[in-house]
Amino acid sequence: MDRFAKIHPAFHFVFFISVFVLSVTVVNPVFCAVSLVGAVLYIGISRGREVLSCLKFVLAIIVVVGIFNMLFSGYGVTELFKIGHKRFTLEALAYGINQGVMLGGAVLWFDAFSHTVDSERVVYLLSFAPKTALIFSMVLGFIPRFKTKAQDIRRARLGLNGGFDERNKASRLKNSIHDFGALVSYSMESSIITSNSMLARGYNPSAVRVSRYRLKARDILLIVLCLCITAYALYSKISKKTLFIFEPEISFLSIDYFAIALFSLLCALPSVIDLTEVVKWKISALKM
Repeated sequence: MDRFAKIHPAFHFVFFISVFVLSVTVVNPVFCAVSLVGAVLYIGISRGREVLSCLKFVLAIIVVVGIFNMLFSGYGVTELFKIGHKRFTLEALAYGINQGVMLGGAVLWFDAFSHTVDSERVVYLLSFAPKTALIFSMVLGFIPRFKTKAQDIRRARLGLNGGFDERNKASRLKNSIHDFGALVSYSMESSIITSNSMLARGYNPSAVRVSRYRLKARDILLIVLCLCITAYALYSKISKKTLFIFEPEISFLSIDYFAIALFSLLCALPSVIDLTEVVKWKISALKM
């Protein structure tokens, strides 16, 4: 049971913005690792084995970014090996791995956001701009539809070819362009049909809306907690209390354990909320 996904949308908005901002702005390996671990824990608890495919994707990002940065950056003093006049250093590799971890954490949090915040919550959050909310919710709905349609188009083309794809790269590129053209045509037609359907049903963006979401004291407390953690972590970064350098040597110039603890709490919030709900269900089942 994903209890975190049922909390008020305002908290989701504040939480994900806080995690995104801190994960990207605080270039510190501890913060990056905490962000990645927090995202993996939440996805593992809420969606089970899907976390394995996410881990494979993140691992590929870390390896590619780390090796790419080492190959094209020569800063640092700890030489790993040398090819001709080109030096490959530990500092460049470590910085690339750190950037890969940061990017992987951000990708996983964005994946968690897309599974948690549905179109209904987006419309509620953007209720002050109903037209923008409508466009955004329609885009969120079109993405999985277009993905499914792209697979249908490819399967139809393969069916005409006996179930086999072209081995020639030029022919495969040509077929991909044709598939993309068919998908664009479908998307334009689908948009027109949706627009006409809404118009025929009397859609009015200025109509009064009834929301089932109610802001409770718990939601306000969680929002304040997220804002306080974000404010202190940014203050710690600006005041250089969490300063970590990769050049010329890998070193912690300063470390703020309190900021790290608060950020760990922020990233662990979804998992803690879900695990708390699981414990409550277990206790209630034992009492029956």
